[in-house]
Order: sequence, then C-alpha cells, then structure tokens
Amino acid sequence: MKIEAGQGSFSIGEADMDKKKFDVLVERESAINWNAFDTYMTPAGSHWPRFFYYYGNDTGFLEWSKKRAIEDFFWQPSIPADINLNAAQIGNLTVRSNKIPVKIALPSGEDDCLLGLRSLNLSGDLEKFEILSENTNPYIRLYPNVTRDKIALPYRLPAFKSLGKITGLDVIVEPLGQALDCESLLQFPNLQGLSLTGNLSNVASLNKLEKLESLAIRYAPNLENFPSLNSWDNLKSFIGWNIEEITGKRLKTELKELVKSGKELEYCSVSKLRNSVWFTTEYGIPFTNWESKSAKIATKAYKAALQKIVNGKTENEIKQALVELIETINKLSNIETAEREDTGIAIQQLIEASPVKIQSETANDWFDEVRDF
Repeated sequence: MKIEAGQGSFSIGEADMDKKKFDVLVERESAINWNAFDTYMTPAGSHWPRFFYYYGNDTGFLEWSKKRAIEDFFWQPSIPADINLNAAQIGNLTVRSNKIPVKIALPSGEDDCLLGLRSLNLSGDLEKFEILSENTNPYIRLYPNVTRDKIALPYRLPAFKSLGKITGLDVIVEPLGQALDCESLLQFPNLQGLSLTGNLSNVASLNKLEKLESLAIRYAPNLENFPSLNSWDNLKSFIGWNIEEITGKRLKTELKELVKSGKELEYCSVSKLRNSVWFTTEYGIPFTNWESKSAKIATKAYKAALQKIVNGKTENEIKQALVELIETINKLSNIETAEREDTGIAIQQLIEASPVKIQSETANDWFDEVRDF
C-alpha cells in the first residue's frame, strides 16, 4: 500500500466497504496483526500511525495498546462487543454504534499507564451503549444519532447511571436537526465543564447544574430562556460562539456586567451572533447527499428561493418562491423517496425564514400541488 508523506493516520475498513475511503480493507472476521505497526515511526520519533480508524471486530488493539500507546483510535464494530479498557493506553477512544450493542468497562483509575484514557467519545446509537465505571473520570464526548427534522420531539440522552460522577462533558448535535433536551443532562450533577454544540431545547434546566465552572455553547440557533450567567456561582469561563443573536446580545451584556462586578473570570467570549437566515444557509440546506450535479442545481434554487422569501411581503410572493424551487427539482432525474423527504424539509425550513407567517400545512399543500415526484 502507498501512504502519502505527512499522513499521520491509518484506516482499516471491512471488505465490502468503499476501498477509496480506506488505506486497506480486510474481511469482517479477520484478526489483525497489530504488532505489524511496531517498527513504524514518524520523522520526529513518535509511533506511527498516530491515529487509527478501524471498522471491524478484532479487539486485539486493546491488548496491543498496553505495550504501544495510541494517541487516537476510532472503532466501529459490526457485531455486539464487550471490551475492558483496564491498562489500555489509548488517549482518546471513539466508539461508534450502528445499532450494535457495545459494553465498555472503563479503567479502574488505579492503572499507572504512560497514556491513560483522557477522553471517551461515544457516537451513533447511544442507547446501545452500556458503560461500566467505578471511580474513573474521563472526559466524555457524545455524538448521538438525531433526525434532521428539527420539529421532531427533542432528543433525550439515554441514562448512563455509572457516569454520574463525571466532571467534564461535551455533547454535539446538528445546528438544524433534532434538538437536544438539556434536561437529560441533569443525570450528571457533578459537571464542572460542559460544552454543547447544535440545536438545544429546554436550556432553562441548565441552571440546575450548580457545580459548573466552564460552559461553552456553539452553533445554537435557539437559546430562548437561557439562564442568566449569574445562575452559576462558580462560573469562571463562558463561551458563546455562533449563537442566535437575541440571546447572544443579552449574554454579552451580562458578561460585561460580571467583569465590572469584579468576578474572577478566566477566558470568556460571546461572538459571532447569528440570525436564523445564517443558520439556514450555512447548515440547513438538505441536498448535500444528492448526486453531485443535482445537489448543485437544487442548492442554487434553494438559495434563490430563500433570498426572495426573506424579502417577501405577501403570502403569494412566498408561494411563488417555493413553487420555483419545486419546479426546478421536478426537472431533475432520480428523485426518489429520500429526495422527496429532503425537499419537504427544505420547504419547512424556508417558511420558517419567511417574514410572512405561513402555516406548515399550507406549505405542504403547495408542495403536493406542484411536485411530480
């Protein structure tokens, strides 16, 4: 195999995956000789690869890491898995579940490893994870599978009873997808550091996390009822970045008042305040998974419709802009069920940007009248 100069990672996929996306493909049940990497080093003298991406079912990398530390390891098994991280020297471990049960026993906290587990990142179907933990406290990152439908009921994190003692948590969802219900974060009462990215719901409940010292909110299009920064007595750092402008302006004022009051703060910033149109044009366009040529045409038509809608003054102007988008998509080939659903999502996003109130049912009627797919 050929590895380009400067590539610090190595990716292993299963035999039926796209070979263009991996350095090597192996059979699903094949064992990996992880010791084959022992002799490889970077020019600086550190282990190579520094980062692994592994889709497969051989858990031998855990035993191997006890002798050869790994900086970052991503793993997605395709069969149920049960692993123990005691003595494993993996700095940042990411495990993704695609509807597969995964049980993970965290280190006891008594191991004297050169590179212990600093962060555990769980992604995909979080309800499929079972975490066993005694007294360890790694930084936890959660990337749940959520729908792209932002009007769906807010997503609640599953219960992770053994993680009640953790002090650091990062949760990431899409800015314009299903919202994260912040009330489900209250299962972690000892949090001192919390970072939230994406669409959020029930943000008022965050004031119940009384031990917070550091809070970061990013790419959040809706922060209505967000608590005052005075809600947390121990708060030392607050970051609001690419957040909705109305609440953002209020938080900016509160931050200035905290500074004037003499409160001891570390790094704090509220910047990149955004309106709903910005979020829609940056993150809301739902055609990214379409065939390339069709995606470009649909995206161009979407942006043109959005421009007309935000400047629209009557219901008829809004309708005409939507009709032009739908008629453009009518002319595209290979518009199947998935593409129809994407277009429906686009219609709903566009009416939300409208200064003229348009009912969802009305927009759906226009959609059904015009589409021929």
